[in-house]
Amino acid sequence: RGAYNKLAQLTAEEAARGVVTASAGNHAQGLALAARELGILATIVMPRTTPEIKVEGVRSRGATVVLHGDSFPEALAYSLKLVDEQGFVYIHPYDDPDTIAGQGTVAMEILRQ
Repeated sequence: RGAYNKLAQLTAEEAARGVVTASAGNHAQGLALAARELGILATIVMPRTTPEIKVEGVRSRGATVVLHGDSFPEALAYSLKLVDEQGFVYIHPYDDPDTIAGQGTVAMEILRQ
């Protein structure tokens, strides 16, 4: 929900540049799926220590996976380097108002039930 909401807010120019994030968890898979659904190229930087099932989950949803570093901070630093080198739009896994708003929609559904 959060990743989809964030991607839906991108301009056409931003979407055409593609997106990148650093994540070894659910944000990685959510962003991969949302990007595929919206026709946006997604690159996910994951630590080399990420369990293979998580890596394959991201790949199976259509994103390019880059394994870099042994920790999240190392993967994050590399993803930001890709922003500079490749021109990708960085999609923060948790510290972004559009991502947070998208995640919050689950609470609205619960309250309606």
